Amino acid sequence: MRSGLLAGASVLLLAGAAQAQARDDSAAAQLSLGRIVVSAGAEKVAIDTPQAVTALDQDDIDDAQATTMGDLLEAIPGVSVVGGVSALGQGFNIRGMGTGLADSDSRILTQIDGVTKFYEQYRMGALFSEPDMYKRVEVLRGPASSTLYGAGALAGVVNFTTKDASDFLKDGDRFAVRLRAGYESNNDGVFGTAIVAGQPVENLDLLAMYTQREADHYKSGDGTTVIPSNATSSSYLLKGRYYVGGDKDHSLWASYQNWTSDSTQIYDQAEAFGTTPVRRKVNDVTATFGYENDFGGSRLLNLEAQASYANSKVEQRETTFLTGVVYSEFSYETWQGRIQNTSRFDFGPDWTGFLFVGAQAYRQERRNPRVNAAGVTTPGAATHPEGDMDKYGLYAQAELIWSDKLTIIPGVRVDWTKLKPGAGVTTPTEVEDSAASPKIAALYSFTDNLAVFGSVARTVRMPVLDEIYSKTSAAASNFSLNLKPEESDNFEGGFTLSFDDVLSQGDAVRAKVTAFRNDVSNLITRGSAGAPYFINVGKSRFTGVEIEAEYAARNLFARLAASRIEGENRLTGAPLNTIPADELDLTVGWRFSDHPLTLGWRGEFAADQEDVAPGGRRTGGYGVHNLFLTWTPRDGALEGLEVRAAVDNVLDKQFRRHLASLDAEGRTFKLTLARTF
Repeated sequence: MRSGLLAGASVLLLAGAAQAQARDDSAAAQLSLGRIVVSAGAEKVAIDTPQAVTALDQDDIDDAQATTMGDLLEAIPGVSVVGGVSALGQGFNIRGMGTGLADSDSRILTQIDGVTKFYEQYRMGALFSEPDMYKRVEVLRGPASSTLYGAGALAGVVNFTTKDASDFLKDGDRFAVRLRAGYESNNDGVFGTAIVAGQPVENLDLLAMYTQREADHYKSGDGTTVIPSNATSSSYLLKGRYYVGGDKDHSLWASYQNWTSDSTQIYDQAEAFGTTPVRRKVNDVTATFGYENDFGGSRLLNLEAQASYANSKVEQRETTFLTGVVYSEFSYETWQGRIQNTSRFDFGPDWTGFLFVGAQAYRQERRNPRVNAAGVTTPGAATHPEGDMDKYGLYAQAELIWSDKLTIIPGVRVDWTKLKPGAGVTTPTEVEDSAASPKIAALYSFTDNLAVFGSVARTVRMPVLDEIYSKTSAAASNFSLNLKPEESDNFEGGFTLSFDDVLSQGDAVRAKVTAFRNDVSNLITRGSAGAPYFINVGKSRFTGVEIEAEYAARNLFARLAASRIEGENRLTGAPLNTIPADELDLTVGWRFSDHPLTLGWRGEFAADQEDVAPGGRRTGGYGVHNLFLTWTPRDGALEGLEVRAAVDNVLDKQFRRHLASLDAEGRTFKLTLARTF
């Protein structure tokens, strides 16, 4: 089944495409590979980016009818959700990197409106946020993304962009309201969102958004109640932008978002190990102030700057399993600054160049006060030490474009980190590291139909506080002070295909195939009993292939996403236990010409994953079928209404995704209604 998934992918896609009928206008705009990518340098369509990038727009996010952040990313090739399935138990895995136990896993950089989010608590999730808050998600796979975002993105970068008032103020409107609500049958889940957008004075856009979400534990395909899978949260977003002098390219903007959850959960959210209950209140705050100025269309100056504050805090109570502890708090408080300038140069009639130069500064304070029954507060724990982390980075990336045929992207980044132990840590030793991360990528178009691309990137991930100062007990002194940074040498290559008017007038086919090999030295992992808590493990290798392909005509559309990833310890030859199963996602849908109605089917298929080392978990292959419907009336009393309905896991299949710690959801019916006034 492993080889068959990828071998049959293109055949299945084109078999569905054969049903297409004629249309009058191009369908290329419907394809995700034709979307503009804004987070990989100069704006370009995804298929012309010389690395693997997937962009989700507002329709994709709405169609997902997501309960958690992980629901948005599950169908992207090379991306998996690991750990639990509740809002407090999820982390991400990209190309085999990322574990449920390590929670946030700093090999993946997660950003919200340019603010890096990092949280790491033992056996909890990584990102606390509301899916309905976002209008765009871009996933940059592979370490070449490190240049613009930060050392350590060995696996990739996930960028989330929040909604703006301008998304709802249309045709000169000064005021708009959007209401959205949904229901999910399996877990009796409900949510509601209210958005108010306004332009009280010329050049000032304001947005306020509130979402409430509640869902009980769901049942798997065999009828078993899966615990912990419940989710209860509330969130809000306040955002404003002022256009200086009415210039859309010269603006000041600010945003403040808050996500809160307060409920009883089991202690182990990430691994779903044991059933010990604990009450956790999670409060996640992100505040950002930004400035943008293109200096009247200057070629040399196009400035972006921002400063931000973020704090992810978990208040933990009713911890009966921790002797004498009645309250504990886990917080990551960060201050960040970033400035970047983009310059454009023309070299004769055929060459155009862009130069991105920037600097970043980052300070994070990690705190863990614990209060006993007598009211005495002690700082931290042996396995969750307090401390401060400072990071600074300088980077430069160029893009050289020749006649729309050749794109060359060299880049380099230099980073410095300083780790300082906090109260309760029994060593005064501070740890400093520095690293340079160079890369070069290129794409060449032989014709309008065929292009090839490739990249070479060397990226270094320096240890974080948890890895340096954690130890096995309060009495031990086995810190990991001599940890070496992880070093990644990544090689990628692939090709793209673009065809129009293939089976009918105006239809379009796009495909992108990427192969990669990532050699990682000094991989940081848990040590054995008696050893330091974290150790370096020689060398490991991650290899894989990712396929994205799409077809669109007037009525029919079809999408394919497939990935095959392998990983091994190169010293022992043993497989790595963070590697997902081979996966294939297929979507086929039909847009009715005379009615605002879309119907479709999506299939999720995975092979057996038995290539695991001792201690790893084997999982069987599965095939899951889902149906979806979208109805958007264009006239009459219901004009502006959006109806989305779906049946997930139609056959009530009992299955578990390989990197998940819990069985997946059984059959469920979803209904979402939305309208903008």
